[in-house]
Amino acid sequence: MCAALISLATSFLRGGYSNLNATTMHDLQTINDIVSTAVKNSSYVTVIISSCVFIIYTLIIKIVDYFKSKNRSKPMIEMANAIKLISDNVSTLNKVLDKTFKDAEVKETGRITNVINVGFKAFRSTIYEKICDILVRNHIAHNENSTKSNVYKIINTEYYKLFSVLSAYEINGVNVASKLRDEWIDNIDKEIIDVVFSEDDNLTKFNRLSSKLEIITDDYSVRVNNKVFNH
Repeated sequence: MCAALISLATSFLRGGYSNLNATTMHDLQTINDIVSTAVKNSSYVTVIISSCVFIIYTLIIKIVDYFKSKNRSKPMIEMANAIKLISDNVSTLNKVLDKTFKDAEVKETGRITNVINVGFKAFRSTIYEKICDILVRNHIAHNENSTKSNVYKIINTEYYKLFSVLSAYEINGVNVASKLRDEWIDNIDKEIIDVVFSEDDNLTKFNRLSSKLEIITDDYSVRVNNKVFNH
């Protein structure tokens, strides 16, 4: 009986259920016969021994089941841990990329805003200087048609210079120059002509011209910024 028990335990510990061969099954049958005989003969010692054998046999099965189950679950646990690690890494990467893109967008927004503001300031400054030159050098009263033509040409030229500069910039699929309006040329021309042919002295005309150009170009600059970034 002890030999049968040892043989049975060895078979379980080596391979579990899958390694039970004919000999092991025979040993199991031997144990069963012993228990049956013990009960028939009413030998308490034998019954106790047989009961111990049954208990040990049951424990062996449970132990083998435990280790087999543990070995099966180990790859799943490792896979779950690997998936969690990958998920954490992807989440961290997404946060880094999101911050990078946001920082880049903020920088690009600031850069384009500066380009628009500086562009309109240069537009205003150049027009102001050239119109002031006309006021100083030309006899306005005697060259009205020529003066008006020159004023319009100056505004038109500087407008398309500004358009060309801003056309090189794009954000969120919007080209900055597309937010300029050609009718602004006529609007600025009308305001300047009113100042140039007024009855004021040149100093007053210079001040009025500067003030008007600043108000107009600041307004247009704000419009372009709003349309570009809030389209």
